[in-house]
Amino acid sequence: MTTRREFIQTLGATGAALAGLTACGGGGKGSGSGGDTPPPPTPVPASPILVIVNIDGGYDWLNVMPPNAGSNLGVYQAKRATLGITDPALVMDLGGGSALNKDFIGMDALHLQGRVAWIPGIGMPNPNLSHFTSIDLWGQGAAVPAGTGWLGRFADTAFSASGDVLRGLTVTSDLPVMLKGASRSFVSIPSAGGYVFPSYLLSGGTVPDATLLESGWGSALNAASTDPGYLAAASAGRLFFDAQNNAAFGAGGSLTARAPAVPYPGDAAFTTKRLDGGNLTSSLSNQFKLIAQMIAAGLPTQVYFSRLGGWDTHSNQAVDHPNLQRALGGSIKAFYDDLATITTPSGTAQDRVMILAYSEFGRRVQENNGGTDHGTAGLSFCVGKAVKGGLYGGYPDLGNLDGNGNMKFTTDFRSLYATVLERWLGQAATSTDTLLGSTYPRLGFL
Repeated sequence: MTTRREFIQTLGATGAALAGLTACGGGGKGSGSGGDTPPPPTPVPASPILVIVNIDGGYDWLNVMPPNAGSNLGVYQAKRATLGITDPALVMDLGGGSALNKDFIGMDALHLQGRVAWIPGIGMPNPNLSHFTSIDLWGQGAAVPAGTGWLGRFADTAFSASGDVLRGLTVTSDLPVMLKGASRSFVSIPSAGGYVFPSYLLSGGTVPDATLLESGWGSALNAASTDPGYLAAASAGRLFFDAQNNAAFGAGGSLTARAPAVPYPGDAAFTTKRLDGGNLTSSLSNQFKLIAQMIAAGLPTQVYFSRLGGWDTHSNQAVDHPNLQRALGGSIKAFYDDLATITTPSGTAQDRVMILAYSEFGRRVQENNGGTDHGTAGLSFCVGKAVKGGLYGGYPDLGNLDGNGNMKFTTDFRSLYATVLERWLGQAATSTDTLLGSTYPRLGFL
């Protein structure tokens, strides 16, 4: 795990600038490491796994990837006089006039390995500054939003109508619109245990035969009915019934226990701490540990959804933001390293997993009194062994803001979705365009 000391040592070893790969060569800018060529990406695996990370609240990526040269630097320094990250010792140069904040621990190492595709300036036409509306727009991911999510529509198309109940999971307790399809949706499983017929339904002095009870329950769920309410309840019941009968949950309804191979943020052994010396939040770490446990147990899941909240930094950003960056970057790096120790029938988990992180919007360029307000264009990034690292799309021009003082987006967020659907999840180009409602340019990191 990268510490502050190791980060500074890395800066000295790699020099002030990273060698860039040209866009015409297929890689993004800033992919190199001071003359050391990172290993090439591995082929897209036959059985890929996608892990979504929702950076919830509006990510101030401008302080994560601040400008460090050119005209953008002067604007940034003027508008972020208090909160700006301008000390060269606190960043790693990415080339092209941008840098990486040292508080985003672990991501420096992954970048130098060529395993991170950064997409600054990602957004949409006619952005909305409401959390709820923007979350819905990002979740639906359609040229003409109609209430279903882009991954929900993928489930409608790719999942079996009578099975695949565990193919799409969220380890959060809710079901975001991103995961809702017209006929299929993801399933929420936020813990490792409890997936058996509910024991609290057993009453009286005699315990019914469990096999008979489950068999009767299964028959009832498939009983013919024309009542819409019954059909909706039966559909949800069948999903749970199928999920809890998966062999990975075992006879007791719990996943096989697994000890992580590396410390995660929140663990006592994780060396990087909060600014006040306390342990970092374990919120995302615990979700990643559960996903790693699910993969190790053999769940047939192709897409997982996770979330780290707390990014709505209208105030106290100088304290909250570094702590959140450390938790996010540290969790991703720990998860990536942990996956290398998991062997599956289809290969090492690290070879099979790609992480996609996004937020509903960025923050305004001009700081307020102690924080930043809702903005527009954001930063998404993908991490994985098959990822061709570097910067994709254009860094917004901070000297050419919109009428509200917000950045103009440079990459449509649906280009990211199109790239992932076609080149990672294996959808045909025409099917991808149909799922999104239009054709969007693909990005070159896959």
